Amino acid sequence: MSYRLVSYAEEWESAVGRANIRLGLSGGAPFLLPDRAAPNADAGPVRRQYWLVVDSDGEVRGGCLLQSHPGWVDGEEASVVNVQSPLSEGLADRRHAGVAPWLVRELVRRHPFSYSVGMGGEHMPYPRLLRALGWRVEPVPFYFRVLAGRKFLANIQPLRRHPKLGRLAAIGGAIPLLPDAAFALLHSWRTRDSAHGITPRQKAPEWTGLRPRYGFAMDRTAVILDALYPPGDRDFLRLHVPGGAGVLRVSASQGHAHFGNLTVATLVEAFCQPGAEGALLRAAVDGARAKGAGLLLTNQTAPELLQALRSAGWLTYASNYLLAISPPLAVRLREQPVYVNRGDGDGLLNL
Repeated sequence: MSYRLVSYAEEWESAVGRANIRLGLSGGAPFLLPDRAAPNADAGPVRRQYWLVVDSDGEVRGGCLLQSHPGWVDGEEASVVNVQSPLSEGLADRRHAGVAPWLVRELVRRHPFSYSVGMGGEHMPYPRLLRALGWRVEPVPFYFRVLAGRKFLANIQPLRRHPKLGRLAAIGGAIPLLPDAAFALLHSWRTRDSAHGITPRQKAPEWTGLRPRYGFAMDRTAVILDALYPPGDRDFLRLHVPGGAGVLRVSASQGHAHFGNLTVATLVEAFCQPGAEGALLRAAVDGARAKGAGLLLTNQTAPELLQALRSAGWLTYASNYLLAISPPLAVRLREQPVYVNRGDGDGLLNL
């Protein structure tokens, strides 16, 4: 079977509808293709376009969303593509098992500097396929800080369902004051003094001055940040400290599978001049508390931020948030550090 990749236009909506019926009846697809062709957002610094895999009979067998944006690769400005929401009918019908590998190879052929983030863990089909096709796949370290111990214990569902810790969590979630004090003491005990400092007169960081520290990153200029985190969106809180900048995403959960009814803040963006990391993390804690969050999360890859998180007493846990880098991009990067946050690609979808 031969395939071609076409831009999702109105003429393909009927074929997409048929594909969604087949995928829906199978019960094996985690999501479906969009019912309608949306106008391609090809203006501005961050461009999104949906593409379809069409077979020789004119039937849609899969698709994906591509987000194109300026990037930084091995000391040079470059166009970078983030692959989001890939879907193959091979999930429902083994006769189309070749769709997914064909799609990935075709994307790399067209866009050598491709990457994906998120993906739900290394056991999922998509990251397993990427690794089999030679992509570099690795977890993005996960750190968290408990801001309200009682609310945390009362709402974190995996903890409450734990066969050994569930009863302890239930008791802690019903006791006032003590859980809050216990978590505050835990974070304080883990905190180590930082040897770096920064002068109060230091200006806000310019991304173009920071990017040479990394082998790969999506550009973080002001126009990119405004596109990713619209200034008028109240779910985002901008953070500014001398020499550092960041963004918090605050979500009030309701019946969430993991967070229950807990308000969760995520540090989705953080970049600093050397020495400003501690001040930015303190601003994140203060901002999250001011928004009523009981838990503060972040995923980071930058070495200096990981060190700052450990020094500030944040806790860590196994990460199901992955970074996958195409073979041509991995060759250029070698062992250089990368800068990836939850703001990259579709990393904001599950917050």
